[in-house]
Amino acid sequence: MMAFIGGFSQPFILAVILWPFMSALLTLPVLAYLYHRENRIRFTSVLASYGSVLYLLSLACFTLYPLPEDPERYCAAHHVTPQLDVWRFVGDLQYGGLDALLQILFNVVFFMPLGFILGRFVRMRLRFALPLCFLTSLLIETSQLTGIFGLYPCAYRLFDVDDLIWNTSGGLLGLVVAIIANHLIPTRAVDDDVITTQPGFLRRSVAFCIDYAWTLVLYVPLTSLIYLIEVNVTGSRPLTFTMGGVMFLGCYAVMELIVPAARHGRTLGSGFVRMSVETKPRTGFRRAAFYLVRFGVLAVVAHWFAGAGQAWMGWFTLALIVFWIAAHRMPYDFI
Repeated sequence: MMAFIGGFSQPFILAVILWPFMSALLTLPVLAYLYHRENRIRFTSVLASYGSVLYLLSLACFTLYPLPEDPERYCAAHHVTPQLDVWRFVGDLQYGGLDALLQILFNVVFFMPLGFILGRFVRMRLRFALPLCFLTSLLIETSQLTGIFGLYPCAYRLFDVDDLIWNTSGGLLGLVVAIIANHLIPTRAVDDDVITTQPGFLRRSVAFCIDYAWTLVLYVPLTSLIYLIEVNVTGSRPLTFTMGGVMFLGCYAVMELIVPAARHGRTLGSGFVRMSVETKPRTGFRRAAFYLVRFGVLAVVAHWFAGAGQAWMGWFTLALIVFWIAAHRMPYDFI
């Protein structure tokens, strides 16, 4: 048994290490969606969002992983054929006893969170959510049967038709629990016109990440176009690192100066999470100073966030967090 696992160990360990970090990163879009839909977020919602992403990644990782390190050698030594007998589990229970029962229960329990997430958080109706649970299980089983659709030259995990039944049953149970929870704890109605001018740190952080992503959407094609023009038309050398930094600041200025000034304090990110960056009314020179100081502060954080900044930028970002903990405001909010 240990010799069998040894062929998978390194890829499996890598997946386990990356699992919580990737989950944290992928939780940000979920938080943005919750802010947009509910105009608030609680600590329990953050935990539920992170747990949901953690589970969905585990659903992929722990059903597809571990992967063979040497596919050709593994396929030469192992021949995995699909199990297509629907009633096979009856014989397994007779001869396998407790181990077979635990295997069935694991397949049921493992898909219960998926049904609950679809029913409670996504608010999907039963007639759509139950087929989606089945299709998710079918996708996983098919990827195992085909060696992740041809990525591996053979099936390295067992396709079991009984797993489709028990996984879908688990999804159904999760949906039933979600329906009960929706009746006992109904979701709050949201006023779409409410825009908060006193956002918390988490909401600001989510808005910052959205604006940063939009900056990259603008920056990457623009720099790629200039690079192609320099190389193929003028024959000059490609963009220097300094010039690239200047262009990034220009794109970031569009997102953090021009857009919010024209949209009454709402950047693309802050507008999505229902907040305004202008924490109080400002006009004339005071409003211009607010935006310039805010842009300067966030530009430093953005450079450090991109991994292109210097060490002092990291300390500057840490100081901002400490300042927020003490004052519950950012420095530019006092302008």
